[in-house]
Amino acid sequence: MRRPHRLRFVRTLCCVLVFGVVIVSVACTTPAPDTEQPVSPPRNVDVGVTARIHINTQTTDFPRARAFYRMLGFTAGVGGFPKTNTHLMARSLGMYDLCTYELQAIEVIAIPESWGPSSIDLIQFAVPFSGAPPYASPTHLGMAYAALLTTDLAADVAHLTTQDVEFLSEPYGVPGDRFVFFMDPDGVLYKLVETAPPHGDPEADMHVTAMPYIGLNVSDFDRSLAYYQMLGYTDVRPLGATGALAEARAYGLDTPFTRRGADIALPGGDQHRLRLVQWLDPYDGEPPYPPPINHVGIDRMALAVRDLDRAVSVLQQHGAEFLSEIAPCCSGTGEDTTGIINLIDPDGIYIELVGPIERRDPIAPPEWCEAR
Repeated sequence: MRRPHRLRFVRTLCCVLVFGVVIVSVACTTPAPDTEQPVSPPRNVDVGVTARIHINTQTTDFPRARAFYRMLGFTAGVGGFPKTNTHLMARSLGMYDLCTYELQAIEVIAIPESWGPSSIDLIQFAVPFSGAPPYASPTHLGMAYAALLTTDLAADVAHLTTQDVEFLSEPYGVPGDRFVFFMDPDGVLYKLVETAPPHGDPEADMHVTAMPYIGLNVSDFDRSLAYYQMLGYTDVRPLGATGALAEARAYGLDTPFTRRGADIALPGGDQHRLRLVQWLDPYDGEPPYPPPINHVGIDRMALAVRDLDRAVSVLQQHGAEFLSEIAPCCSGTGEDTTGIINLIDPDGIYIELVGPIERRDPIAPPEWCEAR
């Protein structure tokens, strides 16, 4: 395998259009739980992260997955992205021994008029293809799940049950403050959350209105908190440290749990959150998805930055690791003035950065590509 520089770059086959959407939606807000006062951030580092563009979910059956997400409320979609791309784009996904990749299907889907960013970069890879199952537990290291906000959890659970959707447990909590985990057709986990008394349209099948946060599980809370604060997540609101058996069962656990965690956000950004959690007891140290970035499940999250060249330079000065060099994205010509790169966080989780770059002359593929 030809491995690139250990600089990490993220793939976004659809980032050009989605990036534009994010720029005009940075005023969106999401609530933070009323717990303790925010923790003071570390030293000032300006990476220039402004918003969440999307999460990336791979699937083994695109038509089936697209129908499922449409049922949930992801009825908006943007397509037309190239099915293959440059060797730099392949490298950006950790596909170092390929001259390009090949997609079976791709669409960026979203909840129309959602409260805050809700986009999912839904992809089925043809080459290279991975059918390995996603994380089975919302406590697994990595991006284990995405939260979906609903205005009527009971009605949504009833409808999902008629569609033979699999749940981890019965809903936990009381009306207006409860949640439940369910799986998409590939087994990808989502957390359905109700934060106010039920008030959705009684005639609607589903009542999902937003994707307020992503569940990000880490092995060392202090280390990861400092890392994400460096990226700009300096609004920090701690979570409760323990959960009784009833709540633990909602996470698929069979004993009470202890954890360290916080909801973290970008002050002045679109106010999306990351739910950063170190599970202490019980704890499973199995690592997150390895490269390349084509694993079934939530394999990365794309963040918009004001200037990608500058962001990478700043992060390199602070010892950040990347999967590759910056790749011009996403026309397939290599002449784009938008670029992507994948950060590797301290646990090996992929964070894609997307933003403007200085125009580069297209780089010819390696000689070994011409022999194929």
